[in-house]
Amino acid sequence: MKLAVLNSTACQSSYGRLSYIFNQTAHNTIKTSHRVLACSGTNINMLHTPNGHLSTLQSGAYLEKQFHQSLRRAYNPKRKYQAQSIIISFSNEEFDTSDLNKQATQALQLVQGYVYQHFGDAQSVSCVQCDGDGGKIHVHLLINTVKTNGKTVPTNRFSVYRMRRDFNKYLERNFQLVTGRKWSNSFNKASPRKDAKEIITRSSWEQQLKQTIDQVKQEVRNVVDFINRLSAKGIQIKERGKKKRWTYTQIIPDKNGKPKLHRVRAYYQRKDKAGHVLSTRGLGQAYTRQGLEDYWRQQLENEQEITPVQSHYRKEVKANDRKDVQTEREELIKIRTVARDAQAAANQRQQRIRLNLQHIQTTEAEERKQRNKSQIGSTNPRRGNQSRSKSISQQHRLTATARRRIQEHQERAKRTHGKDVGPNF
Repeated sequence: MKLAVLNSTACQSSYGRLSYIFNQTAHNTIKTSHRVLACSGTNINMLHTPNGHLSTLQSGAYLEKQFHQSLRRAYNPKRKYQAQSIIISFSNEEFDTSDLNKQATQALQLVQGYVYQHFGDAQSVSCVQCDGDGGKIHVHLLINTVKTNGKTVPTNRFSVYRMRRDFNKYLERNFQLVTGRKWSNSFNKASPRKDAKEIITRSSWEQQLKQTIDQVKQEVRNVVDFINRLSAKGIQIKERGKKKRWTYTQIIPDKNGKPKLHRVRAYYQRKDKAGHVLSTRGLGQAYTRQGLEDYWRQQLENEQEITPVQSHYRKEVKANDRKDVQTEREELIKIRTVARDAQAAANQRQQRIRLNLQHIQTTEAEERKQRNKSQIGSTNPRRGNQSRSKSISQQHRLTATARRRIQEHQERAKRTHGKDVGPNF
């Protein structure tokens, strides 16, 4: 069975769409001259006939006024999109238009049931028509993007794929209850693609990436070799932010054979202001730079562990023990000799340092004495000159005294007519 076609469009003004639905004449009068075959609404007041039934003649301005009242309660009453226009066109196999009034009522009942289930908290208007060029029964559904409490309807609820899936599920459960005829989803009968297993999805790519990383990290021992090895396999690593978090990227063909860039974070946690973890993404902590470095460090420690001693005969064990003891003694003697030599060299260095220090102190003391002498001589020049003058005058007096004594002695010798024996000192 062919399925109904669903179209979804965001509208900036609900007035224009409501006027188009209710306040125009029939576009095609081949099957009917009426613009509206049936209509209904949720959370909105509509015009009724005198006998209490909903009238097919509705006022677009009256309905738009009620839409606008909900818009005023919104946080942003000047929002760009005010309504979502949805058109559901049924196929001829679902409704063949042989009985328009009955089939229009059934189509309206199906659409209204879907609206109550998925958009029951918002204002909506449904209108069944059959005046299109194709002559098929179709329903105009206009949903207010602002709820009656002022909150907005999430935009992802208006996704065509989501509404298509939900409407098909609703028809599977309720089409036969409303019309008395079976309804089958032709998409469920579609044969799967032969190459479905060969198509690489995001989840399968991430699984292959983990396997590749697990294999490469066992073959290398550092980050540089790890990055180079992955690059040779077409996998690139990008560092982001101050903490240099890793992101793995790879270009692989999609289902249509076109190259597509796939990327995934090594590890990421989204936290709130209090530090509580809201969500976790990525391959895992083991695939971060820190996780890989910890893995290589653990592998190195495991390789450096002492291997267990193999079993030997008793004699061989004793001989090996004696050899081990002798070797340990020789190594201990070598260590002690090296320690003594090092201590002696250290003592010699200390002795040389002390001698140099003493020599420096002696030299500085002599220099200080010479400086003091020069300072004393320069400050007392008169006292030095006086001492030198005193010694010279004393020599003159001694010389004069000696001369007088010689003369007196010579005069005594002349008077006594004696030998000249020279001066008597």
